[in-house]
Amino acid sequence: MPDVDLFDFFRYALSTVVTIYASVVMFQSLWGWYVWLAGSDKYMTMLRRYVIVHGLRLRFTAFWGDCVICMLLCVAFSLFVYAHWQVDKLAIALRKDQPTQIHVSRIIQQH
Repeated sequence: MPDVDLFDFFRYALSTVVTIYASVVMFQSLWGWYVWLAGSDKYMTMLRRYVIVHGLRLRFTAFWGDCVICMLLCVAFSLFVYAHWQVDKLAIALRKDQPTQIHVSRIIQQH
């Protein structure tokens, strides 16, 4: 029987599916906005200018809360990835010809 970690398989499969899905949805949305704003009549030109002016008037202070939340989520994600790498290192260390009665802190200190 192959040695497959179901958590690793699930993590890689889920990250692949979510990345592809998010990319497709984002590009569809951007393409839809581009097609909608690319009109050449008078009202589309006014709307395009309106969107550009309001985009230029945005300030960081208006969205500081969302920016802070995004940064904190990135930090949390980085910590989870680091923790997962540490668990992988621990699993590799335990697979080597180590005695079965070994303390976890000793394995981490060796690497």
